[in-house]
Amino acid sequence: DLLALCDVLLLPEDDLQLACVLTSPLGFLADEQLMELAIGRRGTLWSALCARAGERPEWQAAHDFIAALLARVDYASPHALLVEALGRLGGRARLLARLGPEAAEPIDELLGTAIAFATSHPPSLQGFLHWLRQSGAEVKREAEGAGSAVRIMTVHGAKGLQAPLVILPDTTALPPDDGSLLWAPDPDGGPDVPVWSPRKELRCTASEVLRQAAAARRREEYNRLLYVALTRAEDRLLVCGWQPYRAPPEGCWYDLVVRGFSRLEAAPAASRLPWEGPVRRYACAQTRPAGHGDSRAGQGGEPPLPGWAGQAPAWTPAAAAAEPVPPSPLAPSRPEGAEMGPVPQAASPLAARDIGGARFRRGQIAHALLQHLPALPPAERRAAALRWLARPGSPITDPETLAGEVLAVLDHPDLAPLFGPAGRAEVPLTGLVGGAVVGGLVDRLAVLPDRVLMADYKTNRTPPARVDDVPVLYLRQMAAYREVLRGALPGRAVTCVLVWTAVSRVMPLPDSLLDRHAPAAG
Repeated sequence: DLLALCDVLLLPEDDLQLACVLTSPLGFLADEQLMELAIGRRGTLWSALCARAGERPEWQAAHDFIAALLARVDYASPHALLVEALGRLGGRARLLARLGPEAAEPIDELLGTAIAFATSHPPSLQGFLHWLRQSGAEVKREAEGAGSAVRIMTVHGAKGLQAPLVILPDTTALPPDDGSLLWAPDPDGGPDVPVWSPRKELRCTASEVLRQAAAARRREEYNRLLYVALTRAEDRLLVCGWQPYRAPPEGCWYDLVVRGFSRLEAAPAASRLPWEGPVRRYACAQTRPAGHGDSRAGQGGEPPLPGWAGQAPAWTPAAAAAEPVPPSPLAPSRPEGAEMGPVPQAASPLAARDIGGARFRRGQIAHALLQHLPALPPAERRAAALRWLARPGSPITDPETLAGEVLAVLDHPDLAPLFGPAGRAEVPLTGLVGGAVVGGLVDRLAVLPDRVLMADYKTNRTPPARVDDVPVLYLRQMAAYREVLRGALPGRAVTCVLVWTAVSRVMPLPDSLLDRHAPAAG
């Protein structure tokens, strides 16, 4: 039905395919309604449908369904067209209402094939149909999931499956003869040689040997298939056979089962079946009593389908529940509303004929010293800083002054725990605060038993004279970091500090100030 719909979208004047679509579950029309539209028309069936759509509601529905897809066939991919036909236009619900839930598997397989086609071909509907029909693809249903249903299959198809009740309806036929053409093996190891003996009087000893060997192979395969058929039953096996006016042929499945029951000394039993014939029953010990019907009947049958899948007979799916809005990412160094408040002016790299940008790099070098010097013993920090600042190519002209400023920060009494054994540099933080995902990198962090100390370095900036003059940008950044730490380490007070590396000034931020700029404070 869906492939016929695609043919109609490519060529609406194809009367045969259009008639197939109109009488399919997709087309709304019964055969009688199609005949009233088609018989006596002038022109194509599509032109008749367009001209007379308003006369009947089912004609109008069929016209609107196809016209909506025709309007998009030149712009949408094959998969998009099928999704629109099955989803928004209700094609899947109508297919399931007419054909049952078994139709869902080939529908989904076709949609998957359309996606596979789009990965390596241009999005052409005509190309998709040609590719699909030339591929010869078939949909193989998973028989294990058939549920409470009757499955009709060959013995080959039933391999590996079991059911509470298995019926063998045709057991009186013998495997057919291979005919007059036989194949003889080449004694020199070459390919088999054909031997043709059309009539019995033309057969020789060699052909008879070949015929008997072929018959033996057929009989072995025939018996193997009988073994497969007999072992598919979990509880009950019903072997049926019908032969007009004569007994079943010797060696057929029915005859083999009768002889097997005779050797098992199966006892005659009263027939409860709606036809006449001898009944033999062979009983063996088992741990569970024999039940009637599906063994799952006592377990409540199949579980009910979820509400979104729809129910018979309409199979109209329910609207999906609204998905929660994903939290929006928030970078504390670039928070929303960062434009509020001025940002301290950066020192110009060209000031005082600073062609190399030494002032700009001074803050970066101070940041690096604050990151790495705490790993050394306090007595070795000054010498290590001076050696590093005196390296060739360093832009620092006053290493003693810079080293003194950095060491003053490291030796600050309020920051001693921050640069002690519990302190860590460049600590990543991520958390959910007020519906936003906060993620950032803290310059220095120390987690103590009773509190958390956090510092953020501000390089190459002229620091404000008062804490109330700190830009809103920095206050919101530190407030966001504080909320993440409070959620990760509940029960500990969080102290936030700004370190202005250009002048080595330490500025603690009071909680009352940060509370006004927290992410949840609006």
